[in-house]
Amino acid sequence: MNASILRPLALAAALGLTGLGSAAAEYTTLDTAASSLAFGYSQMNVKMDGSFSQLKATEFRFDPANPANAKVAIEVALDSIDAGYPEANTELQKDEWLALAAHPLATFTSSQVEALGDGRYQVSGELSIKGHTRQVTAPFTFQKDGDSGIFEGGFTFQRADFDVGEGQWQNFAIVANDIQIRFRVVATP
Repeated sequence: MNASILRPLALAAALGLTGLGSAAAEYTTLDTAASSLAFGYSQMNVKMDGSFSQLKATEFRFDPANPANAKVAIEVALDSIDAGYPEANTELQKDEWLALAAHPLATFTSSQVEALGDGRYQVSGELSIKGHTRQVTAPFTFQKDGDSGIFEGGFTFQRADFDVGEGQWQNFAIVANDIQIRFRVVATP
């Protein structure tokens, strides 16, 4: 064979193999130790923050090359709440707030993931807390970090939609209705 023909073939083969190594991965496993779920709220006009330390994916599938086929189902153990101080954590377990004895988990199940461009996406689905389910949409960013995929985003919901804060706590002057959720999810193929 002529050397001038071999060079383009070798270059094409090298480019093809390089492309295989950089192909987008489908992320299927939630790294719970590296992931975080935080919330913010206002109590008597003072900004407060908290978090949940236990989340689990019952289903997780995301391919940045095909986001329409993504599926996410997350469970959050509500007793893993840290609202900033022990008294608040104890109060939130009561029936007026999270009713942990009857409703130990909050869940989110996606129905659609859309690409918005430039590493930005949005996921829509059903959020269930305390026996109530509402549709929510959360914008998020995605970036690859080594073998991991990092998903960061958030959304706001109204606690009254889920009966979180019943009785005397329905007064939004004490605890505001808006709850801001921030997440950083780390997943691997």
